[in-house]
Amino acid sequence: MEVLLRPVPHLAYEPVETDAISCTYDMDGFTLMNAVLIQHGMDREHFRKCAHMHSGDKFRVISHGDEKPLVITITKTERWDSEPSAAQQIIDAADAERCESLCMTHFAFILGKFPEEAFTQCIQQIVLATHCTNLQKVIVDVDSRHFDRAQAVQKQGVNRQTLVDTVNRKPPLQPYLILALGSSAKELIQSYKSDSSGHSENHNFRFEAMGASEYYLDGFDFDRQALKALVDDAQDVLFVVHADSGNEGATMVTFAAEYAVSQKISVDVLLSKPYSWEGSRRTKAANALAENLRAIGAKVTAVDAAPLETIEFDSATEAFAALDAAMVQELNRWAASAK
Repeated sequence: MEVLLRPVPHLAYEPVETDAISCTYDMDGFTLMNAVLIQHGMDREHFRKCAHMHSGDKFRVISHGDEKPLVITITKTERWDSEPSAAQQIIDAADAERCESLCMTHFAFILGKFPEEAFTQCIQQIVLATHCTNLQKVIVDVDSRHFDRAQAVQKQGVNRQTLVDTVNRKPPLQPYLILALGSSAKELIQSYKSDSSGHSENHNFRFEAMGASEYYLDGFDFDRQALKALVDDAQDVLFVVHADSGNEGATMVTFAAEYAVSQKISVDVLLSKPYSWEGSRRTKAANALAENLRAIGAKVTAVDAAPLETIEFDSATEAFAALDAAMVQELNRWAASAK
């Protein structure tokens, strides 16, 4: 793949002849995308109507029209490098549209310091895009005020094998993994991560979750390979959180514990036991799950709702929130011990 850097005068975008051109979608006021559309004589009103395509939190790469140059827009992000695979997605979109050349405009108008890390990442992804069957040349526009630095970064680029090693090298994993299994556990962990107790500063552990959408309807049919992959990321200790009570997702929790034990990974499981008014079947199922997990070799901490039944709650929602709070206390205790 041929990679060319092109200096672009600050605030004075100049068009280039390519099969495709990529822009960050932003048409509010003076923006680089507006400048690109004007210089290429394109209908800006048409693109304004496409705003809904980039609404919401999801990052999207969208190809517009079938005339040359094809315009590829990406969702605006808070930081240059907040979407690590952006360059790769743009390249793939251009290649899929049978484009032989692409101009990337995302570094053509830079405010503040030159985003060296993001630029390096972009160049690496272009160099490593050997899977492309149509795309042959990528032009990367750079704000002329930073062009010398961009050239220096490109020249510092090492041989392709070193780039491959750099991209494929995994960062060191934290020794502790907290894995939430089940929809209620997933919500509990998300809330736990977002609070301000300071536990998030503990870099010895991280969080993963597999909720209801991943294991379909009843917890008996789920993606075993995906769950194995999550467990494999636990180097020393796997801490499983299951807050659904009863039988929902119990098969998934058991599978995770069995696999972890087989991989010589220490397993701690935090379970909740239901209120009596939830029915005896759920209580029996929760007790059976705890016994099965202990028989496998997992350490089990069961948070029982029974002591909370002396409290007069105004609603079931309040009762479940109190049980969640008791689960969080156990999570804090475990997190503190992992520091």
